[in-house]
Amino acid sequence: MFLQPLLDRNLEFISSAVQLHQKGEIDANTYVFDLETVTSNAKLLSEKGQSLGVDVIAMTKQAGRNPDFCRAVKAGGISGSVAVDYECGVYSHAAGLKISHIGHLVQIPKSQISRAFDLEPALWTVFSLEQARDIARIAADHNEIVNISLRVWDEDCTFYKGHEGGFHSSEVLDVAKQLSNLKNLRLAGVTSFPALLFDKESKQLKVTKNAELIRKMAENLEDFLGYKLIRNMPGTTSVEGIEMLAKAGATQVEPGHGLTGTTPLSAVVETIEKPAIAYVTEVMHHHQGRAFVLGGGLYMDPVLGDIPTKAAVFTDSGGFEILEADMPNPGAIDYYAALSPNKNGTLPPIGSTVIFGFRPQVFVSRGMTVGIENSSTKPKALHHYGSSGAKTLVRDGSK
Repeated sequence: MFLQPLLDRNLEFISSAVQLHQKGEIDANTYVFDLETVTSNAKLLSEKGQSLGVDVIAMTKQAGRNPDFCRAVKAGGISGSVAVDYECGVYSHAAGLKISHIGHLVQIPKSQISRAFDLEPALWTVFSLEQARDIARIAADHNEIVNISLRVWDEDCTFYKGHEGGFHSSEVLDVAKQLSNLKNLRLAGVTSFPALLFDKESKQLKVTKNAELIRKMAENLEDFLGYKLIRNMPGTTSVEGIEMLAKAGATQVEPGHGLTGTTPLSAVVETIEKPAIAYVTEVMHHHQGRAFVLGGGLYMDPVLGDIPTKAAVFTDSGGFEILEADMPNPGAIDYYAALSPNKNGTLPPIGSTVIFGFRPQVFVSRGMTVGIENSSTKPKALHHYGSSGAKTLVRDGSK
């Protein structure tokens, strides 16, 4: 879905990735980032947030928490991140980003709560009073006051399957009263997800009922508490999305794919954010009239549904052609994808560089990640990292 935007708007980056792969400096099965463009996108998002009085913090899971990616985001003016889970917090924190929000979307298991304090999260979302009490007990041991955010919902809210949970709107005030009895907690925010979605029919962004509920619950709680709360509204966040969320009452947003120009909106219109991520692999073998390319990172975020996939195949001569790709079933291990022959019935040679431009979620894949510096001048591939954000032994051995 993002292959053509990459070729149209950031061909120098793609050419750099191909060159580095063919020189053996980037392995197949690797997501690559145009670090300068990531920084530029982060600057656009940060400045838009500042102009509207909205705090902008970065989601890094979709980029595999790559440390060089995180540093590029920070260089663009976004110093805080949201930890989608404890591991995300660890790797983003190690890369130099502050942990501005933890516990949403994924709650922190009991055994990790104490260690999560080492990350110094600014805001901690809870789905239950039980988790709030667990955090309060450990906060007392640390002699700290923890800022708590409530995950809220009602019957009009939208949730992805498996994301459900939180406090029903009818119980939020009672929960606030109970939290006031926990000395080491301070109720500081309200959140839900998603607050903004891309509508496939109209091809436009739409504010959800979740966002309306966040605003309503925050107003009710502010009347009760006597102070302002953080209104955290995550979901499909781009420069255009920040404007919509600010109008809906958001005070904090969490761009992820906006940092790499791969929001659903960017797939259908030319947004201000430029595409800055691609998947690099190579042709491994031919079988029954198709070219099979190495997988491992072929997980495609299904936000736009089941759409045809294409890949750009580059040869040593420097030219490229776009071929149809038969992607592995999402329920199967993605060892390979298969490319169809070109219009002349010819298959690309074994060893050819293959570039995909889809919307990834690197942290759920087996792909590696690499940041590319100076893609328009003297491109340089930085370290290979695993999909978790840890340095991989596959490329660098024990160094």
